[in-house]
Amino acid sequence: MSRACFTSVHAPSLVVLALSLGLATIAPAESHNPRITEAVDNSRLIVLAGNTRPEATAANDRGPVDDATPMNALQLVLQRSPENEAAFDRLIADLHNPKSASFHKWLTNAQIGAEFGPTHQDVTTTREWLASQGFKVNSVSPDRMVIEFSGTAGMVRSAFHTPLHNLSVNGVMHFANMHDPALPAALAPVVAGIAKLNDFRPHALNHLHASSKLANVHREGNAGGGDNYLGAADLAEIYNFNPLFKAGITGKGQTIVLIEDTNQYSVGDWTTFRKVLGLSRAYPYATLTQVNPTGTNTCGNPGVSLNSGRGDDVEAAIDVEWASAAAPNAAIVNAACADTTQFGGFLALANLLQEAHPPTVVSISYGESEASDGASENLYINDLYQSAAAEGVSVFVSSGDEDAASSDNGNVSTHGITVSGFTSTPYNISVGGTDFGVAFLGETSSYFSSTNGANFQTALSYVSEVPWNDSCAGILVATYIGLPTTGTDSLCNYDGGALAEEFGLLNAIGGSGGPSACATGTPATRGVANGTCAGYAKPAWQSVYGNPADGVRDIPDVSLFASNGFWGFYYAVCISDPTGDSGFTPCTTNPATWAGYGGTSVSSPIWAGIQALVNQKTGSSWGNSNTVLYSLASTEYGASGNASCNSTLGNAIGSSCLFNDVTLGDNVAACDAARSGAVTDCYINGGRYGILSTSDSAADPAYSTDVGWDFATGIGTANAANIVNAWP
Repeated sequence: MSRACFTSVHAPSLVVLALSLGLATIAPAESHNPRITEAVDNSRLIVLAGNTRPEATAANDRGPVDDATPMNALQLVLQRSPENEAAFDRLIADLHNPKSASFHKWLTNAQIGAEFGPTHQDVTTTREWLASQGFKVNSVSPDRMVIEFSGTAGMVRSAFHTPLHNLSVNGVMHFANMHDPALPAALAPVVAGIAKLNDFRPHALNHLHASSKLANVHREGNAGGGDNYLGAADLAEIYNFNPLFKAGITGKGQTIVLIEDTNQYSVGDWTTFRKVLGLSRAYPYATLTQVNPTGTNTCGNPGVSLNSGRGDDVEAAIDVEWASAAAPNAAIVNAACADTTQFGGFLALANLLQEAHPPTVVSISYGESEASDGASENLYINDLYQSAAAEGVSVFVSSGDEDAASSDNGNVSTHGITVSGFTSTPYNISVGGTDFGVAFLGETSSYFSSTNGANFQTALSYVSEVPWNDSCAGILVATYIGLPTTGTDSLCNYDGGALAEEFGLLNAIGGSGGPSACATGTPATRGVANGTCAGYAKPAWQSVYGNPADGVRDIPDVSLFASNGFWGFYYAVCISDPTGDSGFTPCTTNPATWAGYGGTSVSSPIWAGIQALVNQKTGSSWGNSNTVLYSLASTEYGASGNASCNSTLGNAIGSSCLFNDVTLGDNVAACDAARSGAVTDCYINGGRYGILSTSDSAADPAYSTDVGWDFATGIGTANAANIVNAWP
């Protein structure tokens, strides 16, 4: 990742030497030269650009936060020298390279800090400056990338030269800094910024089931009203888990950690889910535990985030249940810390990485746009996942539920093409979302039984897939209804938008994908990937037929079913939280009475489950397993794609395919001409609403499927047994 350009002398790598010799311990490389070489002068400042929330506007301003307001557990984000950063990335590449002597000789968090982090002297100088400003320094992370400190709003205003103000955003009160912070220039070679000076939280990437209003789409389904819920047996049938389970590859001995900021509403819901869907008796070794991991990050017990508030307890239930469906004998862990200014899930993950035996597979089902996160928070996330990859941890992250418009949080797009900074780093596996194409193609009865079989199974085979997209701008729904996607008579504009509004289609909801475009830099328009914004550089491993030569990290990597019922299919979820407008009754023995959900928050923990099966089969952890996934996909797709693996073949798809190549449909979102103003990426061909497009003057939809990799679904979806058995 791009950082400020400062030079330093780097000693010979003791990590590389030790790993090449197979040594178990690594001596600290304290011969690195300090990079803070000047006296710290509080009058000579440098602005930390790109660190103001888009909501911090005069219109939302409700006055300054009282100076005495506590600001606890803030995070100062440090940075490596360019030389150390390059050396660390080379080592990470070697850790993932079977031909390297360092292959799979994973580091510890402390080893990362000793070899590649800032020197003790630089850390000490930075701590002393914080203390001189009145702050209490709580801790330094072992990888030396974060200093946690506490103080007051007044101290923040004085030390970082930015006031904290109260904001009212859509009727909800928040606080945030009103302009970019600044700090003494002498610290700039080592201090990259403050991760967050606001209380805006990421979004849980789930969507409550909503029955499709499209006429005559479905025959009667197992949930009634034409809808079909998916259970664990359906997942195993569609994505070919059953041969693995029959061979004893069930996740036994593996642990999957779900990263949350809440405890479970009821652990009994997980038990009920497994019992009713036939998992408990067949796979008796699974366990569910809840931890609030301790470490250098403050980790308060978050309790339960009830459905009446943010409702993250629903997300936690989805995650533990569907990870268990994919790896039914695995140990499932709900790891959560209370939110500070930082997302509590990141605090939990950072503490877990400090343990002697960190988890090998984790899943994160939350997201926030790169352009909204800010440069320092994006760097914090990148460094967190980077350390995880070096420790052998596979981090799966939902790609997002906002089509290619992450800054708009599912609303009609006004900010152009953006992606989530939670999922766009080069060190995680980004998981997108699909829907089933059989309703559009009129083939539902060929793929789903009209009655439930054992364990409520209705799926008969693999099912052809399309991108998950709830928007009126999508080509499939417009074609189905018989209207164009652009122009005054388009589906989005028909009758002034009333038809799309009636059907619930005026949105930007669907599986997210797109290029990283604002991991660094400052947007010229808040929330938009413009100005000096730049994306992460394209990783060397992201090379496969269909992936563009755009020079940046593209998402998603892989996908799985994630629909919330748009074409009549969704996931069954056992959650008994009765609070809120969408309160749930206690789960019974009939999944048709359970909650129904979609979202990439479901596809991510399932892919984490596939990784757990890989780890069991191979007896190893794999860190950033994109290095293998893309290699396998390159073999399958070759130089022109693989027609036998086209998802539209449905149950006639090739039996040897590892990935199901989704080639029908798109994840194009609706955009609003009346509100877009100078914002780009909105093609308007008459009427108020247009389509998200890479061109304003021509229809270049963002994004359509294609052969091989595409922005809508990445490599494609999984044939689990073939992937696990083909893993090197």
